[in-house]
Amino acid sequence: MKLPLRKSYKYRIYPTKAQESRLENQFSMCRHLYNWKLAERIEAYEKEGVSVGYTQQQNSLPELRKERPWFKDVYSQVLQDVLRRLDNSFQGFYRRIKAGEAPGFPRFKKRGQWDSITYPQYKKRPDSVIDVPKIGKVKLVHHREISDEAKVKTLTITKDAGKWFACFSVEISFPAEPEQDLSDPVGIDLGLIDFFHTSDGEHISAPKCLRQKEKHLKRLQKQLSKAGKRSGRYYRLLKAIQKCHYRIRCKRNDFLHKSANVLLKKSGLIFYEDLKIRNMIRRPAPKQDEEGKYLPNKASAKAGLNKSIADAGWGRFLDILKYKAPHFGKKVAAVPPHYTSQKCSACGNIVQKSLSIRTHSCICGFVSNRDLNAALNILRVGMDTLQART
Repeated sequence: MKLPLRKSYKYRIYPTKAQESRLENQFSMCRHLYNWKLAERIEAYEKEGVSVGYTQQQNSLPELRKERPWFKDVYSQVLQDVLRRLDNSFQGFYRRIKAGEAPGFPRFKKRGQWDSITYPQYKKRPDSVIDVPKIGKVKLVHHREISDEAKVKTLTITKDAGKWFACFSVEISFPAEPEQDLSDPVGIDLGLIDFFHTSDGEHISAPKCLRQKEKHLKRLQKQLSKAGKRSGRYYRLLKAIQKCHYRIRCKRNDFLHKSANVLLKKSGLIFYEDLKIRNMIRRPAPKQDEEGKYLPNKASAKAGLNKSIADAGWGRFLDILKYKAPHFGKKVAAVPPHYTSQKCSACGNIVQKSLSIRTHSCICGFVSNRDLNAALNILRVGMDTLQART
């Protein structure tokens, strides 16, 4: 059986100085268009009580290009994609209101906050040189092939930390592998000291990519705070900070992909805790006494824990596991996280312990690393759930 699959291929590109200038100008014009159309929507609602939609704003693009001829230097479909992004922001805003979440009204884009343009109907396949509309032929590092069956759907040109990339979104009929080798199930417990601990005793230390660069980032950010706003030094320091974050991101992604490959090669059935990571990294609610004075709520300690959780990249790791599993013919399943760390995997007793206690010790005589004990519980709950379904 073949399933339609969307996949992205990312390549490094090397535009000339003139091409970089044209790309930067297009980024700037797209940012201005986004801000103008956002202001138009706000003004129409405040003054007339009407909502302006994507179709109405798209139909006004030909008139805009007549009034401001410099917009003719931007491919028409790129401008349409800008309006689509704005419309998607409003759709997300309405959806969050209905769900009772924090609304997050669309914001105006500042200088430097627009770093990509998308060609929605780009069909050409990548080679050592790609032809980008309104830009010209750009050198590309063609380090991997796109299969002949794949159909190129879009092209996105991005700039990240001073480096340029071309991202091709393709649609391919993916032959789903039958689930196999499911006889070696394993449970994994994600952590901050050991990135994960498996139920068979293996573990990998957390890389702490952000923590390793924290002092360097702190020094750069301190210098940035003292630099004059909008000065040459300000933008040089800002670029240095962006490069540092880019290296952290690359190092973390490399670790997460390699760790996922290790797990998928050794086991055909992987169980993990269904953690609500976004809730775990929320700030603690403020506490007040009867007179309205604020009380200590351990916000500083929680901030450090939140930073470590975000640095570990649990959510990204689980996403990688989920999309890679079908390619390996393997299966990944979530289990409820309740009491996996507190319950004894040998006898089932509840053993209360704080995060600082790293050893599980039960009255039944079972002693082990707390993460190993949790991984064993995750495996047991996962197997019980699987058997109940069958």
